[in-house]
Amino acid sequence: MTRTFGNDLKQKLRDPEFAKMFGAAQAKSSFALTLAEARAKLGLTQKELATRVGVSQAYIAKLEGGEANPTLDRIGSLLAVLGLSLTTDTTTLSPFPDALLWETDWASEAWLISPPVEPIQFTIDASQKKEVLTL
Repeated sequence: MTRTFGNDLKQKLRDPEFAKMFGAAQAKSSFALTLAEARAKLGLTQKELATRVGVSQAYIAKLEGGEANPTLDRIGSLLAVLGLSLTTDTTTLSPFPDALLWETDWASEAWLISPPVEPIQFTIDASQKKEVLTL
């Protein structure tokens, strides 16, 4: 069997301590992206959002960078100021989304892409300028 990054990570996720750290990092990065995207869609700067919430711009930057560890109360407040609310859902802890499996063959250093073979598109909306990245 070929050793791959994906398989190595799945193996490491069986360790409860590693899984806790990975899950925490995933949650922080998911919230960071959600917050930054919501703020940008409303055309707010980090400073403007910080003023509305009553925190510093540096704290907003840390949240959007996944460096802060906000409480659920703080998350609720931030989202409410943006006209949003938190919804929760659970899924299996996984290193990759089901639709996108990137793996590397460590022996040959060749990159492998698992199905689906159709291109995957990501749309980035930055200040009403849309960019599409197709993989």
